[in-house]
Amino acid sequence: MSDHDDVRLLTERVGRLQIRADLTDLADRYGHLLDDRDWHGITSCFTRDGRLKFQGGEVTGREQLYAFYRTQLPKNEFTFHYRHSHVLTIIDDERATGVVSAHAEHGRNGTCVLAAVRYYDDYVKEDGAWRLECREIRSRYCLGWLDMTTDFHEGAHSPLMRDTDPRPEGPNPSS
Repeated sequence: MSDHDDVRLLTERVGRLQIRADLTDLADRYGHLLDDRDWHGITSCFTRDGRLKFQGGEVTGREQLYAFYRTQLPKNEFTFHYRHSHVLTIIDDERATGVVSAHAEHGRNGTCVLAAVRYYDDYVKEDGAWRLECREIRSRYCLGWLDMTTDFHEGAHSPLMRDTDPRPEGPNPSS
């Protein structure tokens, strides 16, 4: 193998590591922006026509995403999202997929509701930045602290979190 080949291989490896770092930063930034209630920041994590899929619905495009987050997140007194792991598959320099395992704490009616989630992501590079093309949220459980002792099982969902239709009508993010 020539020095030229060694440099090329090293450059490719560094490029892949940079992609991994960028995608991990995106996953972490998303959680921080949720907790900070930064509606524009959250929607900027998605492509212009990005999609968020969840049980019972889907929203597409930054306007709908903005309205969704602006309507849903304030139902909690606070949230705290933290990522545990991020398994990535880099397809090429412009596309990747990933699975993020995480927990989220939601302050709801004076109670802490703990959710275990997995985000199934499709990433693309848009305008020079990695963004979510599609994020599907799958909840493993979502329970208040007291419910954890009596109803802790896969699929358990706290009545505290069942409130309104998750497909809101809301303000335009460009206004």
